[in-house]
Amino acid sequence: MKISTISELILKFSQKRNLNNFSQYFSINNIRSSDKLLSLFRSKRIFTRFVSSTTHSYNQNKQKHKLKPQHVLISNYSSFINEYIEKPPYNNFKDLSKISPYFLLNGEQIRLLQEPKEFYEELKSQILVAKERIFIAALYIGYSEKDLVNTLRIAIKKTKQLKVHILLDCLRSTRTGQTPSDKSPAYLLLPLVKEFPDQVTVSLYHTPDLTGILKKFIPPRFNEGIGLMHIKSFIFDNNLLLSGANLNHDYFTNRQDRYMLFENTPSLTNYFADLVETVASFSYRLSPTKLVDEDSFKLVLKNYPDPVTQSTLFRENSSLIMNNFIKRWIIHSIEQDHNLSLQKYDTIVFPIIQMNPLYIRQDELATFIVLDAISMQGNKINVNENKFCRVFFTSGYFNFTQSYKERVLNARAKFQLLAASPEANGFYKSKGISKYIPQAYTFLEKQFYSDICHYGKEHLIKIQEYKRPGWTFHVKGLWCYLDGESWPSLTIIGSSNYGYRSTERDLEAQAILITENTQLRKTIHDELENMSKYTEEVTKETFQQIDRKVPYLVGAATRLIRTML
Repeated sequence: MKISTISELILKFSQKRNLNNFSQYFSINNIRSSDKLLSLFRSKRIFTRFVSSTTHSYNQNKQKHKLKPQHVLISNYSSFINEYIEKPPYNNFKDLSKISPYFLLNGEQIRLLQEPKEFYEELKSQILVAKERIFIAALYIGYSEKDLVNTLRIAIKKTKQLKVHILLDCLRSTRTGQTPSDKSPAYLLLPLVKEFPDQVTVSLYHTPDLTGILKKFIPPRFNEGIGLMHIKSFIFDNNLLLSGANLNHDYFTNRQDRYMLFENTPSLTNYFADLVETVASFSYRLSPTKLVDEDSFKLVLKNYPDPVTQSTLFRENSSLIMNNFIKRWIIHSIEQDHNLSLQKYDTIVFPIIQMNPLYIRQDELATFIVLDAISMQGNKINVNENKFCRVFFTSGYFNFTQSYKERVLNARAKFQLLAASPEANGFYKSKGISKYIPQAYTFLEKQFYSDICHYGKEHLIKIQEYKRPGWTFHVKGLWCYLDGESWPSLTIIGSSNYGYRSTERDLEAQAILITENTQLRKTIHDELENMSKYTEEVTKETFQQIDRKVPYLVGAATRLIRTML
């Protein structure tokens, strides 16, 4: 029988996975070419077959996804970095040098911010003192953030040589709000582009996975589940601010995230500036039109395959560009060694990216290296559980991939997994179908907790939920305490949530920081302690509470759209 509606299409697809009564979630709207749409849903992996996490045994996952050969061609490090990474704590993670560029810093160059308000004030302060460049990469800038944009305007007017480049996601930043007055972020930035055409560039990345009939019929907001530009990095001359936060009111007031400022670090900052410009090279550019309507704009893409109409060619070309980007910076890392002094540095930073739509899985591989190295510490002879490494793993959206889950369950280490409680989820009590999203994460969390109990790991693996009245939780990252030490030697900070969506769909950027600087280690520890004040441990009683019961259809839908969460 011919499928004539999107809802019927999804119903048919769900029935193949034995999911009953799923049609209640969808309204009826007539469309054509439904068979072709079904084919696209399959080929684009919009829905993937659910793999149960309660299998009979967990085996260490072999590394299925390796970087392309050009990434590992440069395996002969200089004598400098060889000598450096043979020292503890760096020697535990020296394989990172094979796949990522590295930057040697001093711990005093790194400052952590604790609260959203502090993050916002630092952003504005850095903007106003910048003299040469401001590069901003974020999912979006909220349309109501006129104060932030006005701060940019003041800085641009004050310094004529200042260049501003803003990289955002195209889908999220061209979506309007629910009221006519709530326009898109693109409209907010358009006056800057018009007023300072020689100083301001706004680039909008569009995923190559949303094309054809999918792009035509999946509505705004829902289409963002297909893939986004999710990088969060903020550059002011030679200062770099890394975070997982977006640029919107909640992230400046009561949405907890992480914020790490690298001051006077030109090489590391140049890397992230180059990353922004490289992604921008295959992104649309925001441009005003010459129509009577002053608010009208167009998206321009010159001399490059279009991600919507030429997605295959776009993917191939962009993948080559990003592979060359990684290779270029690995070479740069080796070349810079000739000008470095071994005694001067106590911190090393490995920047990593994940762009699976462009066949780049560097972040995933680097995280595997870290988790495997942590587990190896526990495999040493005569190491008892009291001396296991302690690992804190946080995600604003608790949806670890099967590979991450297996490594946690198999590791000889102590893990504490920090997640948002339903009340601290940004979709809590939202309108429409999105109000079920907190329940979906409860479903996934319960699955993970069941696996922990099934394999008798309750004493080694704990799940905690962030619950702070009036606040939401958007923190992502990893903290590693080696050999029972009181302060972490390693942390990962950036945009990835370590879930299916971050791994398979979005563009992500992170930094792995390893340090022996005592004060920096204490500060990183305090950052985690400040968040832990508002956490509660998850037990079996947690999921027995009435408000934590997940309806059958929500669980079924979660299985179906897990890679979008």
